Amino acid sequence: MRRSSRALTAALAAAAALTCSSSASAVVGGQAASAGSFPYVANVTIAGAFGCTGTLIAPQWVLSAGHCGSITGAGVATPVGWPTGAVQLTLNTVHADGTGGEQHTVTQVKLPSSYLLTHGSDVSLLKLDTPSAVTPMKIAATSERSIWEPGDQMTIAGFGTTSEGGSAPAIMNYAQVPIVTDAGCASAYHDTTPVLGDAFDATTMVCAGYPQGGTDTCQGDSGGPLLAPLSTATGGFRLVGATSYGQGCAEAGYPGVYARIAEGPLRDFIASNVPDAYAG
Repeated sequence: MRRSSRALTAALAAAAALTCSSSASAVVGGQAASAGSFPYVANVTIAGAFGCTGTLIAPQWVLSAGHCGSITGAGVATPVGWPTGAVQLTLNTVHADGTGGEQHTVTQVKLPSSYLLTHGSDVSLLKLDTPSAVTPMKIAATSERSIWEPGDQMTIAGFGTTSEGGSAPAIMNYAQVPIVTDAGCASAYHDTTPVLGDAFDATTMVCAGYPQGGTDTCQGDSGGPLLAPLSTATGGFRLVGATSYGQGCAEAGYPGVYARIAEGPLRDFIASNVPDAYAG
């Protein structure tokens, strides 16, 4: 899938066609995050070999991409998670080397049973060894649907590369991208995967990006947040998506695709395992 830093050997031609960036990239067209910002964004290292991003959604749970949590990755998607100790992560730091951050080992990985031979349902839940002292980022309530409509500006963040095939920066990057209509995203990814069918599934995916490209998540940003701003009076964000895949990084005509976690079947999966992850 798009955003993991390992080289994926795709057993399915469909999965290979979807690879826009590997799970270890940073935001394209963004800027460096300031110290103390995005404390809930996790820098995830898997098997000591590749990286992803994630979001703390409850004191002892981080949400990331399915292709990050699955031991088979995106090549042949299966809901089999990495064993205890294989996944490490750092919270509460913008430094890619973990300076000043809160270190954790993941003791359990959960994936939806629907993450099987598919590019959809691309989420995983990572249980931490100890509860984090960081305040979690709540997933948007169903009553907050109006904050992530097409055209609304979302914030993306991650530890991935700042260009397709490039290197990751020393500091987390972030940027803003607008939500794209489901119809627009379906058109962009129509017949992208001849084996699996059309790449976009509105029940488990949502898209964000500019028609001209230029700003996007990239390799290493997999699992990272798609954040909807609350009212200017209230401030803050709600989590509405997790970085999944895309055609390249920041290419014109191809918005980034994110797991749709604030509604639909992925909401049900997360709520059944981490009921306090949602606002309202």
